[in-house]
Amino acid sequence: MDFSNEAKISDAAWSFLRSNTTATLKFGEHAHDLSYVISPTGALVIPAMIAMLQPCDTVMFIPDYSEDCMEMHVSLCQFSPTGEQGVLADRWNVYHGESPDVQWALVDIDAARYHEMFIDGETLCRENPLADIEPSVCKELNTQHQDAVRATCFAKTNVDVKEPFVVGVDPLGVDIRAPFGIVHIPTSVPFASPEDVFALFA
Repeated sequence: MDFSNEAKISDAAWSFLRSNTTATLKFGEHAHDLSYVISPTGALVIPAMIAMLQPCDTVMFIPDYSEDCMEMHVSLCQFSPTGEQGVLADRWNVYHGESPDVQWALVDIDAARYHEMFIDGETLCRENPLADIEPSVCKELNTQHQDAVRATCFAKTNVDVKEPFVVGVDPLGVDIRAPFGIVHIPTSVPFASPEDVFALFA
């Protein structure tokens, strides 16, 4: 992989983070596999066990603890699912189903290592410019274009999802909920409008 400058490194790391939804979280001497979503403002959202929220060194491995993973040093900030940020917990539930944990946290990325390159965590928190139109685009794809979504998903990822359900859209692609998890359909040219998204499934 060619990383000729810092911008390319951070863009590649962001794309990798965006295309995954699973992680292994190491907190203190413990490790826990989990799923995450990315909020419209770019923050990662996870359900959390109480032990995760205690002060300790916390490292997140994407998509799991393996040789080719991305390693992120993170801090967790608890939030209430019944307050103003409750929509973030709702977003996670739409992606992954009902959470087994009742505590919730935002993940603040302090620093990351990707392909042996070190990256400032701030560059991995990117607002979704399509957030305002995301709900309507997802709804139209799910109600009017389900066959096209299934065909495109198979063509782009070689994964056949019989009843695909679109749960997320941003400039880098579309997220499909399947019975076995999330399938990310990437786009070769970043989306800038709803028309760009629909064109992928034309």
